[in-house]
Amino acid sequence: MNKNLTKVGILGGSGFTGEELLKILSNHSETEVIAVSSRELLGQNTNEIVEGSNLVFVDPNDDIFFECDAIFFATPHGVSMNMVSSFINKNIKVIDLSADFRLKNREVWKKWYGSTHIQEKLLSESVYGLTELNQGKIKSARLIAVPGCYPTSSLLGVLPLLKTGIQVESIIIDAKSGISGAGRKAVEDGLSDEIDENFKAYGMKGHRHWPEISEIVELVSGYPIEINFLPHLIPAMRGIYSTIYVQLKDLENLDIQNLYESFYMDSPNVRIMDSGEVPDIKSIANTNDCNISVNKSNIENQVIVISSIDNLVKGAAGQAVECYNLMNGFNQSTGLDNG
Repeated sequence: MNKNLTKVGILGGSGFTGEELLKILSNHSETEVIAVSSRELLGQNTNEIVEGSNLVFVDPNDDIFFECDAIFFATPHGVSMNMVSSFINKNIKVIDLSADFRLKNREVWKKWYGSTHIQEKLLSESVYGLTELNQGKIKSARLIAVPGCYPTSSLLGVLPLLKTGIQVESIIIDAKSGISGAGRKAVEDGLSDEIDENFKAYGMKGHRHWPEISEIVELVSGYPIEINFLPHLIPAMRGIYSTIYVQLKDLENLDIQNLYESFYMDSPNVRIMDSGEVPDIKSIANTNDCNISVNKSNIENQVIVISSIDNLVKGAAGQAVECYNLMNGFNQSTGLDNG
């Protein structure tokens, strides 16, 4: 171990997100990955999923994780809440990429995730890890709840309008995702064949990211806003593409292009496209960037925002590393310049 580097561990290293985390952190100039867990790949070398990495997958209960300065959870929902306090109590910082600490309302959590949240105090303490919204809080946090991929794309698309003071009457989010968002098992079980040359909506009865988006929108705006959210699967491996229709009470003479450019002026990973340009999936694949275009609709007082991200990077691992960087006093983009 290099004593000058920050030591980190990854719990849940064999999924798409865990793989992306290991790839980024293995090339992070301030960091040494000392442990990666996987029950499925226990005892195998990590270079089987990330070339150049040379660790052995260990059990998630291995004591080596308590030698870390920071822990990343890339585990299924419901796992981290049972483990996180043991790390926090030893002053080990935690960055959780699951949904366990995203929703502050425990009853809402129970409704959407089907279990009782057992960490009321830590749930209250956790910081929502959207760096463009909570940078200051993230810097001093012990526990970060990394936003979901759809909420990341959606919230980055609407934050400037929520901050204008003009009343937002409703938001419609028409979002598309590459199949990696469904997880490695779904892809390996044939989802890629099912969606090849195909395109379909899912989650018609409700998606778990809807309450997450709604909670943050209300927190930022200060009042509840009607939000319709519907996700779709597209025949691509990576990417989130969100077309967002924001109905305002009065657009007045608002220069929305200038509003967005000014709002994200100091954000290293958000690019507001020139008027007339639109994002695409290919441009942001394997990067930690979010590309946004904004235009007035033909409908009075309506704005159309298009936001695109890589669901595995900006929508998961990259954003988690942004939070980790801020928590440790590193440059926000360390390790992320090349996605």
